[in-house]
Amino acid sequence: MTESDLKFRVNMIAVGDELLEGRTADTNSGRIQRALGQHAVQVVGIQVVPDTKEAIHTALQRTAAGDIVFMTGGLGSTPDDLTRDMVASWAAVELIQDDEVRRQLEQRWAKLGRKAGVGVHRQCQVPQGMTALTNPVGSAPGLVGRLKDRILVMLPGVPDEMIGLLPLVMQWLGEQGYLPAARQILLWRTGQIAELALVRKLDDIRSAHPRLHWSWWLTEWGVDVRLAAEPGHIEAQAQLAAVNDPVTAALGHLVYSRRMETLPEVVQKMMIERGLTLSVAESCTAGMIGAKLTDLAGSSAFFKGGILAYSNDIKQELLGVPAEILEEHGAVCGPVVQAMAEGAKQRLGTDFALAVSGISGPDGGHVDKPVGTTWMAVAGPEKTFTQVYRFPGDRHRNRMLTVASVVDSLRRSLEFGSDQSPWRSGDSWCTPASGRTK
Repeated sequence: MTESDLKFRVNMIAVGDELLEGRTADTNSGRIQRALGQHAVQVVGIQVVPDTKEAIHTALQRTAAGDIVFMTGGLGSTPDDLTRDMVASWAAVELIQDDEVRRQLEQRWAKLGRKAGVGVHRQCQVPQGMTALTNPVGSAPGLVGRLKDRILVMLPGVPDEMIGLLPLVMQWLGEQGYLPAARQILLWRTGQIAELALVRKLDDIRSAHPRLHWSWWLTEWGVDVRLAAEPGHIEAQAQLAAVNDPVTAALGHLVYSRRMETLPEVVQKMMIERGLTLSVAESCTAGMIGAKLTDLAGSSAFFKGGILAYSNDIKQELLGVPAEILEEHGAVCGPVVQAMAEGAKQRLGTDFALAVSGISGPDGGHVDKPVGTTWMAVAGPEKTFTQVYRFPGDRHRNRMLTVASVVDSLRRSLEFGSDQSPWRSGDSWCTPASGRTK
């Protein structure tokens, strides 16, 4: 099959009652789109359908010959996991028991000290004409193949399993010639700046380079900027080469990576390479910082632990925050987070410590300290720096912004030097008032 035989259109079908009932969000479609972003494909539709035969069949019928169709969900072992059955029925092919899949699943269960579950035979069934891809995270294999002139990709709905299989799928699509040539792409991953502020910062550069494809998207850690030039478009490729330095200079300290890696990955790598250790003292985030920093394997090489000091009593008893500071200024202030960070650093014996205390909402704010007011501290080997933020979201969003901002502030301390403040003019949500340093 040549590129001219395909339209390079992509359809996505997310299967699951839980998606339509609001019990789970469809995060998989976005991840698939980002994985495809390197190629000049057009995502023409995303359908979210319930676990019924009629809905799955109708969704497949809405796709067209030549489409790449990604389906997520419905590949488990329970009776409501109907995706395999419906794909086979829609394509008028049989479901075949795959002996290699069964062998792999039995080995997986044996390593866990258990026998294969009653419904495991369902996960061994493969629509005739499709190939199973070994799931590196869970049990349900991914399925790929061409049926009814569509290129079908069937993936588990569990995000971790889908993410684990996605590189194998992209490799298979490329090897089969089902994707166009990769576009030239530049990426900047930024933190501590709002999306609109980032767009405005690059307005002049964007206007000067109209041939490029500019895209922006929010992530858990900030905002990504991606620029692409079509393969073979000489003028666009020249503009892409010319724009790299100006964009990099304009974004400066806001950029935490030029690669598809998360902020915790960047911080973990920097800490381990330098032989540094970290502790945290959390109030308003209630353990979220420590959880995010330890999501990655190998985090024990730099992360020692933390103290969840939600109440003032715990701040005093476990972190040594002076009672008079709490009485005079309240829990949400620079002196308190400074004492929290220095207390954690001393008690846990680490090189760095992070501390946060804030009013996440929806209640608790007042004129001087409205909802969203959050103080954070970064204590390093030489100094402790504190900064106050005014986050604009609801409780969940304010807490997520707190986690992202304090982790990025640590990243900046490692880059700038721990004797310099990690905050700069123009950072979103930071106020001019800052706390003392030691």
